[in-house]
Amino acid sequence: MKMLKTLVLIGALFGSSVWAQSDCKPSSPEDTQIVDRGPVKTVIGPLAEFDPCHKSVRLDTPTLFAPKRGAKPPLVIIAHGGGGLGGYERDFAKLMNQQGYATLIFDAFQMNGLTTGSDLVVYFMSNGGRQRMIFKATLGAYRWAIQNEKVDTQKIFIQGLSNGAAVALNMAGAVDSAHVRGVIAEGGPSAGIGFPDDIKVPVLLLYGSADNYGGLRQDDWMHLRAMPCGYNDHYPLAPEGFALSCHRTSNPFNPMPSPMGWYETLKSKGKDVRFELIEGGGHGMMFADFSSSSRQLSGGRMFYRSQGASADTRQKLQKMVLDFLASKL
Repeated sequence: MKMLKTLVLIGALFGSSVWAQSDCKPSSPEDTQIVDRGPVKTVIGPLAEFDPCHKSVRLDTPTLFAPKRGAKPPLVIIAHGGGGLGGYERDFAKLMNQQGYATLIFDAFQMNGLTTGSDLVVYFMSNGGRQRMIFKATLGAYRWAIQNEKVDTQKIFIQGLSNGAAVALNMAGAVDSAHVRGVIAEGGPSAGIGFPDDIKVPVLLLYGSADNYGGLRQDDWMHLRAMPCGYNDHYPLAPEGFALSCHRTSNPFNPMPSPMGWYETLKSKGKDVRFELIEGGGHGMMFADFSSSSRQLSGGRMFYRSQGASADTRQKLQKMVLDFLASKL
């Protein structure tokens, strides 16, 4: 019993977001300003740095009876989606912890003074605005993690859903392969800050065949969606990609590459990228039953969304992800 209490205490301390004061990078109100951009809003300013002392940050160990994967556990950095840190990210972290991986989660929106799950960030913030906040925080999280003595800094993975997936793909073009073993990106839209021209680590791309999240029509499938370039922001902090010449002030009416098109281009160049289209899956497939709905926004625009997948599909998808991670250790 004494040993068990000791292990629980160690786990609690490891999962704490209390770090040395010198590590803290609290944001200031002027760092992030919300402005109108036509029918949507976006953010301007320097944006918040990753702050390991922020209340949303958790660095968690593998669970007590999880497989041991080395003297120090591999780490999965989880980039949240367009709604902020939520149930999907926590469920993914729990799955990873049960399988012997440490996890790092955080909320980039809260770091920038925004409210997670609010109508502002879910329905009215542009993908570019959301992804710039998430990317800057994720890049900072990666730079912080590779200095962390509690994890194996040569066995790091990055995972993201939706806007977080687009960020994870950009991270695949920004990281050092000496530290990062692979990237998992689920349901990422190509609109936002775009996708990179090159990747430095293996990538697993996951899309549901029934994923129409954020679509204008019921059959506006995410993996085939090629929005006009005007929906992109060129973000100099991100690696060079198609948004360099395909954004709101450069070729705004041209179509950007769809996720499938981007994959096919990189695959033709011999890059280590794998695309899996999950039959019947919606958006955020791994932990929820399938459902679909629609909502009419102000101005008459429709917002379609399908989420989740069947229990059998979820089980197969989780195994696919775990097999990918294990193959890269």
